[in-house]
Amino acid sequence: MTTQTSTPRRGRRNDPRVDAALMNAAIEVLNETGYAAFTTTAVARRAGASTASLYRRWPSKQALAGAVARHIALDELSGIDTGSLEGDLRELLTRKQRILDAAAGPALLSLMGQAAHDADLRRILHDDVYLATRETFATLVDRAVHRKELDRALTPARTSVLALVLLGTALARSVFVAPPGTPANASTGERAGMDPSGAGPSGTESSGTELSGTESSGTEPSGSARAGAGLADGDLAETELRLLLDALGRPGPPLPAGG
Repeated sequence: MTTQTSTPRRGRRNDPRVDAALMNAAIEVLNETGYAAFTTTAVARRAGASTASLYRRWPSKQALAGAVARHIALDELSGIDTGSLEGDLRELLTRKQRILDAAAGPALLSLMGQAAHDADLRRILHDDVYLATRETFATLVDRAVHRKELDRALTPARTSVLALVLLGTALARSVFVAPPGTPANASTGERAGMDPSGAGPSGTESSGTELSGTESSGTEPSGSARAGAGLADGDLAETELRLLLDALGRPGPPLPAGG
């Protein structure tokens, strides 16, 4: 499930403490600069390691970015087995959102946003995020078929589409729906996870205005804030769970009130 560009070079045994320091530094630098300004030199400096030690593990910027994506996705999505399809899907949704809520979330979003402009990065994310999600989802469904919770397995095409839905809802939710505690008049950048001080992911200053370019008065909620009103985390997760179960042909729990 990995690509040649994302596989660390073989050689002398790596120190796991340096591995962890480099990975944490890569996530921090990605969060601060975004992928466009992401450099292996900055990562090595942040980790207190040499660039030579970094290149022994990952031979390029893309390979390091792929390792970050793989670390985030595989560490969180592996080992789901609650004993039921509904429980497994609920746990999968919980872990998916936990990825984006954690410190590594903005780093993963940055990589996905840049992938459209970088063929190597797109291939790495396809292998290490999309295929990891697809494989996890397919495993949960196959296990449910074995337990006779479902009549039959999904076709490959249907599995692929539902894996894309799982990823797409996580990304859209992180951008378009205000997280709990976000003020109704928060700027678009703040809702998307920018630094509340006004510095965006690239360190540029946020204007604090809405998408229309008009200044917020501090009293009238923005359109997207109004659209997100009432969409509590629990309601969103339960609705997504119900839709997935319906797509699999298994009735789920009732939709939340108003859903």
